[in-house]
Amino acid sequence: MDKDLYEVLGIKKAATDAEIRKAFLKLAKKYHPDVNPNDKAAEQKFKEINLAYEVLKDPKKRSQYDQMRAMGANPFAQRPGNTGQSWGPGPGMGGADFGDLGLGDLFEEIFNSGNFGGRASRNRRSWGGGGFAQKGQDREAVLTVSLMEVAQGGEKMLEMADGKKLSVKIPEGVDSGTKIKLSGQGEKGIGGGPNGDLILTIEVLPHPIFSREKNDIILKLPVTFSEVVLGKEIEVPTLTGKVHLKIPKGISSGQRLKLAGKGIRSVKTAAKGDQYVEIQIKIPKEIPQSYIEAAEKMKSEPFNPRVNWF
Repeated sequence: MDKDLYEVLGIKKAATDAEIRKAFLKLAKKYHPDVNPNDKAAEQKFKEINLAYEVLKDPKKRSQYDQMRAMGANPFAQRPGNTGQSWGPGPGMGGADFGDLGLGDLFEEIFNSGNFGGRASRNRRSWGGGGFAQKGQDREAVLTVSLMEVAQGGEKMLEMADGKKLSVKIPEGVDSGTKIKLSGQGEKGIGGGPNGDLILTIEVLPHPIFSREKNDIILKLPVTFSEVVLGKEIEVPTLTGKVHLKIPKGISSGQRLKLAGKGIRSVKTAAKGDQYVEIQIKIPKEIPQSYIEAAEKMKSEPFNPRVNWF
């Protein structure tokens, strides 16, 4: 990958942590394999996005990466003539050059931290002949899931850069920031020691119409003027399917109606949250004559919503 990691996420070098995360979530949602099945280009783009986020979200790795780029090197550029995924700094910028600056281990830290593959990790320690055993290094990676996957729980297949596929159990109700450990899926142990673990950090992708507040689900529901004046039963979506909801007469924009038990199940208590339907009264941009006539008739009504308002 010859692109600058900031370019991959479409952000400026001075981007804040919040801007980096926002850019990652937006692109991850667009290129997620679930949204683009059997699309190799989208799959490759998704891997690049994950790699960029894995480096730039970590202050230490980001600082080291910036230092390398300032020296004119791209640690993720393919070496000339290499058609595989062997990444490195390129001619004249070997690991020894970076070692003097304290950057020599950046490659190992980054490539050992996620499912990006490309080079076998090098252990720079010398143990002598005493048969010293040590557990392998842990890896870290980001696992993006949809809100529906969180609501239902279940299993998700994770494909590593080396082609290995792992089944990951997604606990029902998890939220962004939750960590899942896959024992023994990290780097190989040293001297017969056990393998390290793979630590996955959950990132829940935004949903087009639902938002989450702890274990409750919020749905902003557009309704017509006549539906709130006359009161009407309408169909509304939930995480588990459509239900019928009675719109009370006279309800105002911003008021919420509760659908009990239609939220997310709590990881701690197993109790389900609720879904709140927030009313959003909408009128057409091109106002029909019937609306105008009705408004003219209502001008003499005594109702004033701004009485004692300020």
